[in-house]
Amino acid sequence: MKSTATGTGHITMLERVSAAPFERLRRGLVISVLFLGAVASLAALYLQVVIEATNPVDLTFLPLMFVLFLGMGVALVYRADKLQLAEKAAYLLLVLYGLSMLVYQVRFTLPVAHTFTETMFWFPMLYLVAYLLHRRAMAFRIAAGIWMVSLVLGIVFTPFDQLWRVQDASAFNALLQFYISGIVYATLLYAFSRIEESYAENRMLAYLDHLTQLPNRRYGEAVLVQLFRRVREHGGTFSVIMLDLDGFKKVNDRHGHAVGDRVLKRSALLIQRYLPRGARVIRWGGEEFLIVLPDLGERETQDVAEEVRRGLESSHHEGVGAVLASLGVAGARPGDTLDLLIQRADQAMYRAKQAGGNRVMAVAPVPQAAEA
Repeated sequence: MKSTATGTGHITMLERVSAAPFERLRRGLVISVLFLGAVASLAALYLQVVIEATNPVDLTFLPLMFVLFLGMGVALVYRADKLQLAEKAAYLLLVLYGLSMLVYQVRFTLPVAHTFTETMFWFPMLYLVAYLLHRRAMAFRIAAGIWMVSLVLGIVFTPFDQLWRVQDASAFNALLQFYISGIVYATLLYAFSRIEESYAENRMLAYLDHLTQLPNRRYGEAVLVQLFRRVREHGGTFSVIMLDLDGFKKVNDRHGHAVGDRVLKRSALLIQRYLPRGARVIRWGGEEFLIVLPDLGERETQDVAEEVRRGLESSHHEGVGAVLASLGVAGARPGDTLDLLIQRADQAMYRAKQAGGNRVMAVAPVPQAAEA
């Protein structure tokens, strides 16, 4: 069987176990927001024309946003690799629109209406989106930069002499509230983001094997519980491979635990190299790894296991040589539980060891009808 995905580099746990589905979800969300933004821009422009309440900023930016948002949304449907570029371009356009509208409001609206229009209520969203698109430190710098630019623009374009002559307290209050609320929003977002990142880091550490940087057994059990629920509710199947490195104790005894740890880390990367897309590797314990293969039956999983076995057999560790493995295959069956599935995979793996190791076995041959 030909490998459909590689895994040779150092990647984070989140990238390893959930990057692909998360990226698909994120791209779908961005496409939806872009299409919604295009429709909203066109609708806002139409309403302003109908009620004859247009201004130069909206007449410039709303048609531009409609065209660009629509074009980026369509492009993302066919070019998933342009996701980050589309996010940054859309955000930059919104920032320019917000700052341009601020200039117009302080220069022309504030002296007449003595306050800002409802459009400026959305300005703090620029701070929020910065935290959605970037890590905390970068998001804070972006939010602070937007606030500083808005302050400079306010100082430059606000007709303070005119407002002061008429003692326009409402206008000064609106300006003060706008800039103070901006500081509050940016600071709160920074604090909440710091709390969220600490929580995410602690949660990740709870599900991460420190040595191999693979998900640990606790994470693996949670994944299996979700797969069993999916099979019960929606049908389908999945399988697992229990992999145990042959003679690993001798590696530790002969070469020391430092070399043994290096072998474990490299073996974890090698295993991932020969797996199909969507498969997950779990550090189950000691020199045991559990490979979870959603949507694959036992027969296809045996092919995957054989590919992994050959890959390990052909890979040599410096100063140690090839470290072989025994692999046991088990597929989910009607009435299964997590314990029963793992037990069958364990039994198959021990049978492979008893037969001399460096082989793949299943508990029992899978009837052809079960694969139909």
